[in-house]
Amino acid sequence: MIWFSKSDPGTRQDDANVDALLRRGVECQDRGELNEAEECYRQILAQQPEHSASRRQLANLLAFRACALQERGELHDAIEGYEESLALDFAQAQVHNNLGNAYKSVGRTQEAIAAYREAITVDAGQAEAHKNLGTALVEAGERAQAIVHYRLAVASRPSYAEASHSLGCLLEQEGDPTGALECYRAAVASKPDYAEAHFNFSLQLLLLGEFGTGWKEYEWRTRLPNLERTWPYADRKHWDGGPLEGKVILLHAEQGFGDAIQFMRYAPLVAERGGKVIVSCQPKLKALLQEVQGVSAVLIEGEPPPPFDVCSSLMSLPRVFETTLRTIPAPIPYIRPNPEKARYWKGRLAAHGAALKVGLFWATDAKSTLSPLKSLTLDMLAPLGGVPGAMYFSLQQGAAAGQASHPPGGMAMVDLGAELADFSDTAALISNLDLIVSIDTATAHLAGAMGLPVWTLTHFPPDWRWLLGRDDSPWYPTMRLFRKGGADTWAQVVARVSEALTVFVGKGAG
Repeated sequence: MIWFSKSDPGTRQDDANVDALLRRGVECQDRGELNEAEECYRQILAQQPEHSASRRQLANLLAFRACALQERGELHDAIEGYEESLALDFAQAQVHNNLGNAYKSVGRTQEAIAAYREAITVDAGQAEAHKNLGTALVEAGERAQAIVHYRLAVASRPSYAEASHSLGCLLEQEGDPTGALECYRAAVASKPDYAEAHFNFSLQLLLLGEFGTGWKEYEWRTRLPNLERTWPYADRKHWDGGPLEGKVILLHAEQGFGDAIQFMRYAPLVAERGGKVIVSCQPKLKALLQEVQGVSAVLIEGEPPPPFDVCSSLMSLPRVFETTLRTIPAPIPYIRPNPEKARYWKGRLAAHGAALKVGLFWATDAKSTLSPLKSLTLDMLAPLGGVPGAMYFSLQQGAAAGQASHPPGGMAMVDLGAELADFSDTAALISNLDLIVSIDTATAHLAGAMGLPVWTLTHFPPDWRWLLGRDDSPWYPTMRLFRKGGADTWAQVVARVSEALTVFVGKGAG
């Protein structure tokens, strides 16, 4: 082996060549000539594999190129670029974070988690990595650890609105509405135009009964991405609650069936202010809502409305009327069945004798994002079959309706779901039942709006409209809530329903 002294001409020449290549590479990189820059750095590393400056420059170049690939959706190539960049220079917290994002985008959640952890190893104050790690941990089912990292993200950057919002969402799901509320409050304080945070803030306010601010914040839903689908009249004049004096007002049912039924209670109040009320709603609600007092006409959504002066979403009316917990309009019933249809069902049900007639609805629409939370199977209601003197009538619609053809042993059931074409049919049928037992669905709202005895099984965490810590509802005086707590199983909830039903039957439904 030959050793050269520091003054050896060959060594000085090599160093000069490396320095020239490095300068040229940096100049090319500054001009955006990345291929030429890369070639310079690779020539240096071919001669001196541990040349630190070239390793850093090439790592930076590869990370920059990978980021561009990631933005274009070329994720697999981006991953290769990030991995090579980090092999050259591990101490790049942002690159580890970006690699984690790319892994997560292609479904490699565990590798994403590892990458985010590496980012935090390099820089413990990397707020984005903590927040992204929290989100990946939620996907992996490690919710407690996710909360830890969301909190660290906020601690690292108190103004990080997205991290505060993510933490709020997780605390909400864990049944900590007060904690969630404060997170959403922080998010909107840091980012005043953050529509999603405002909306979720409103839901926690309403859940906690803080209606004054809650209804105002709830208006932020109109700025969410699905606005065009849910509120097609954004550019029209919205009613401010003043006297209508014969003006035509269009009330639009912007959300689900249950929401429309719940807030149709305001239609008679609108009519009392002198308005000619036209309602736009989903097809299955049209015949039902035509029976509401004060409604002049009902249109199916998408139909061109007649000329109107002002409009309002049904969901905005509580704000317009400044509704508080004490002033919830409850002129029950405000929905009544079609008399002819009701007489038909009375005759049909007479053949089933004097048994207590109980309508059952156990699953929400399978397409709903809340379906896993708000759905049971009929077999899970098997304990009800052991209550003597009760007969059950399936009101179930959708994919779960087929379960009614095979009820649990001991449950006497008549399947009527297929005969219910719309909510007008459902209203006529349930007006002839003694009790409706339903998961949190539109059928529960309908029974409550009709003033019928209805027991509603609520999921955890509960929807905002059911409030907290009570088994009744100020929206529906004839409703009883059976709540699923955070530690409860549905079996425990159904057991309570079964016990209550035994008492109900014993009292003769009185």
